[in-house]
Amino acid sequence: MGNDTALSIPLAIDAGLGELGRNGLLITPEYGPCVRICKVFTDLPLEADKSRKFGVADFCKQCNLCAEACEVEAIQKEPEPSYRVLCPSNNPGVLKWAVDVDKCFSFWIENGMDCSTCIAVCPLINANDESEKEFET
Repeated sequence: MGNDTALSIPLAIDAGLGELGRNGLLITPEYGPCVRICKVFTDLPLEADKSRKFGVADFCKQCNLCAEACEVEAIQKEPEPSYRVLCPSNNPGVLKWAVDVDKCFSFWIENGMDCSTCIAVCPLINANDESEKEFET
């Protein structure tokens, strides 16, 4: 199901799958930002997972590669996350690095395809480690 019913990334974070990165994407300890999220709603009596932190925010504060590589400057370069809203697609009241997804989408349209530069330059793309270690900054 798409983001029209519920936003996938916040649900994935709440489910403990990963953390939110500077690039506005889910970062997992196993695959970094190279994931696709699918969600299923059910009324089964399941025990809820818990969100987990493994150092993505601290890593993103130091790294900034995705923001520097973004051709349309859609990713915030500020060192700290904020409650700033960059476009109507951003949810207000959430502490994060906001991404101007309207700029991203306009860039996709201009080029006739999507862009994955922020994923390609992310050092956490190769975070595929069997352990639950924290990322080094």
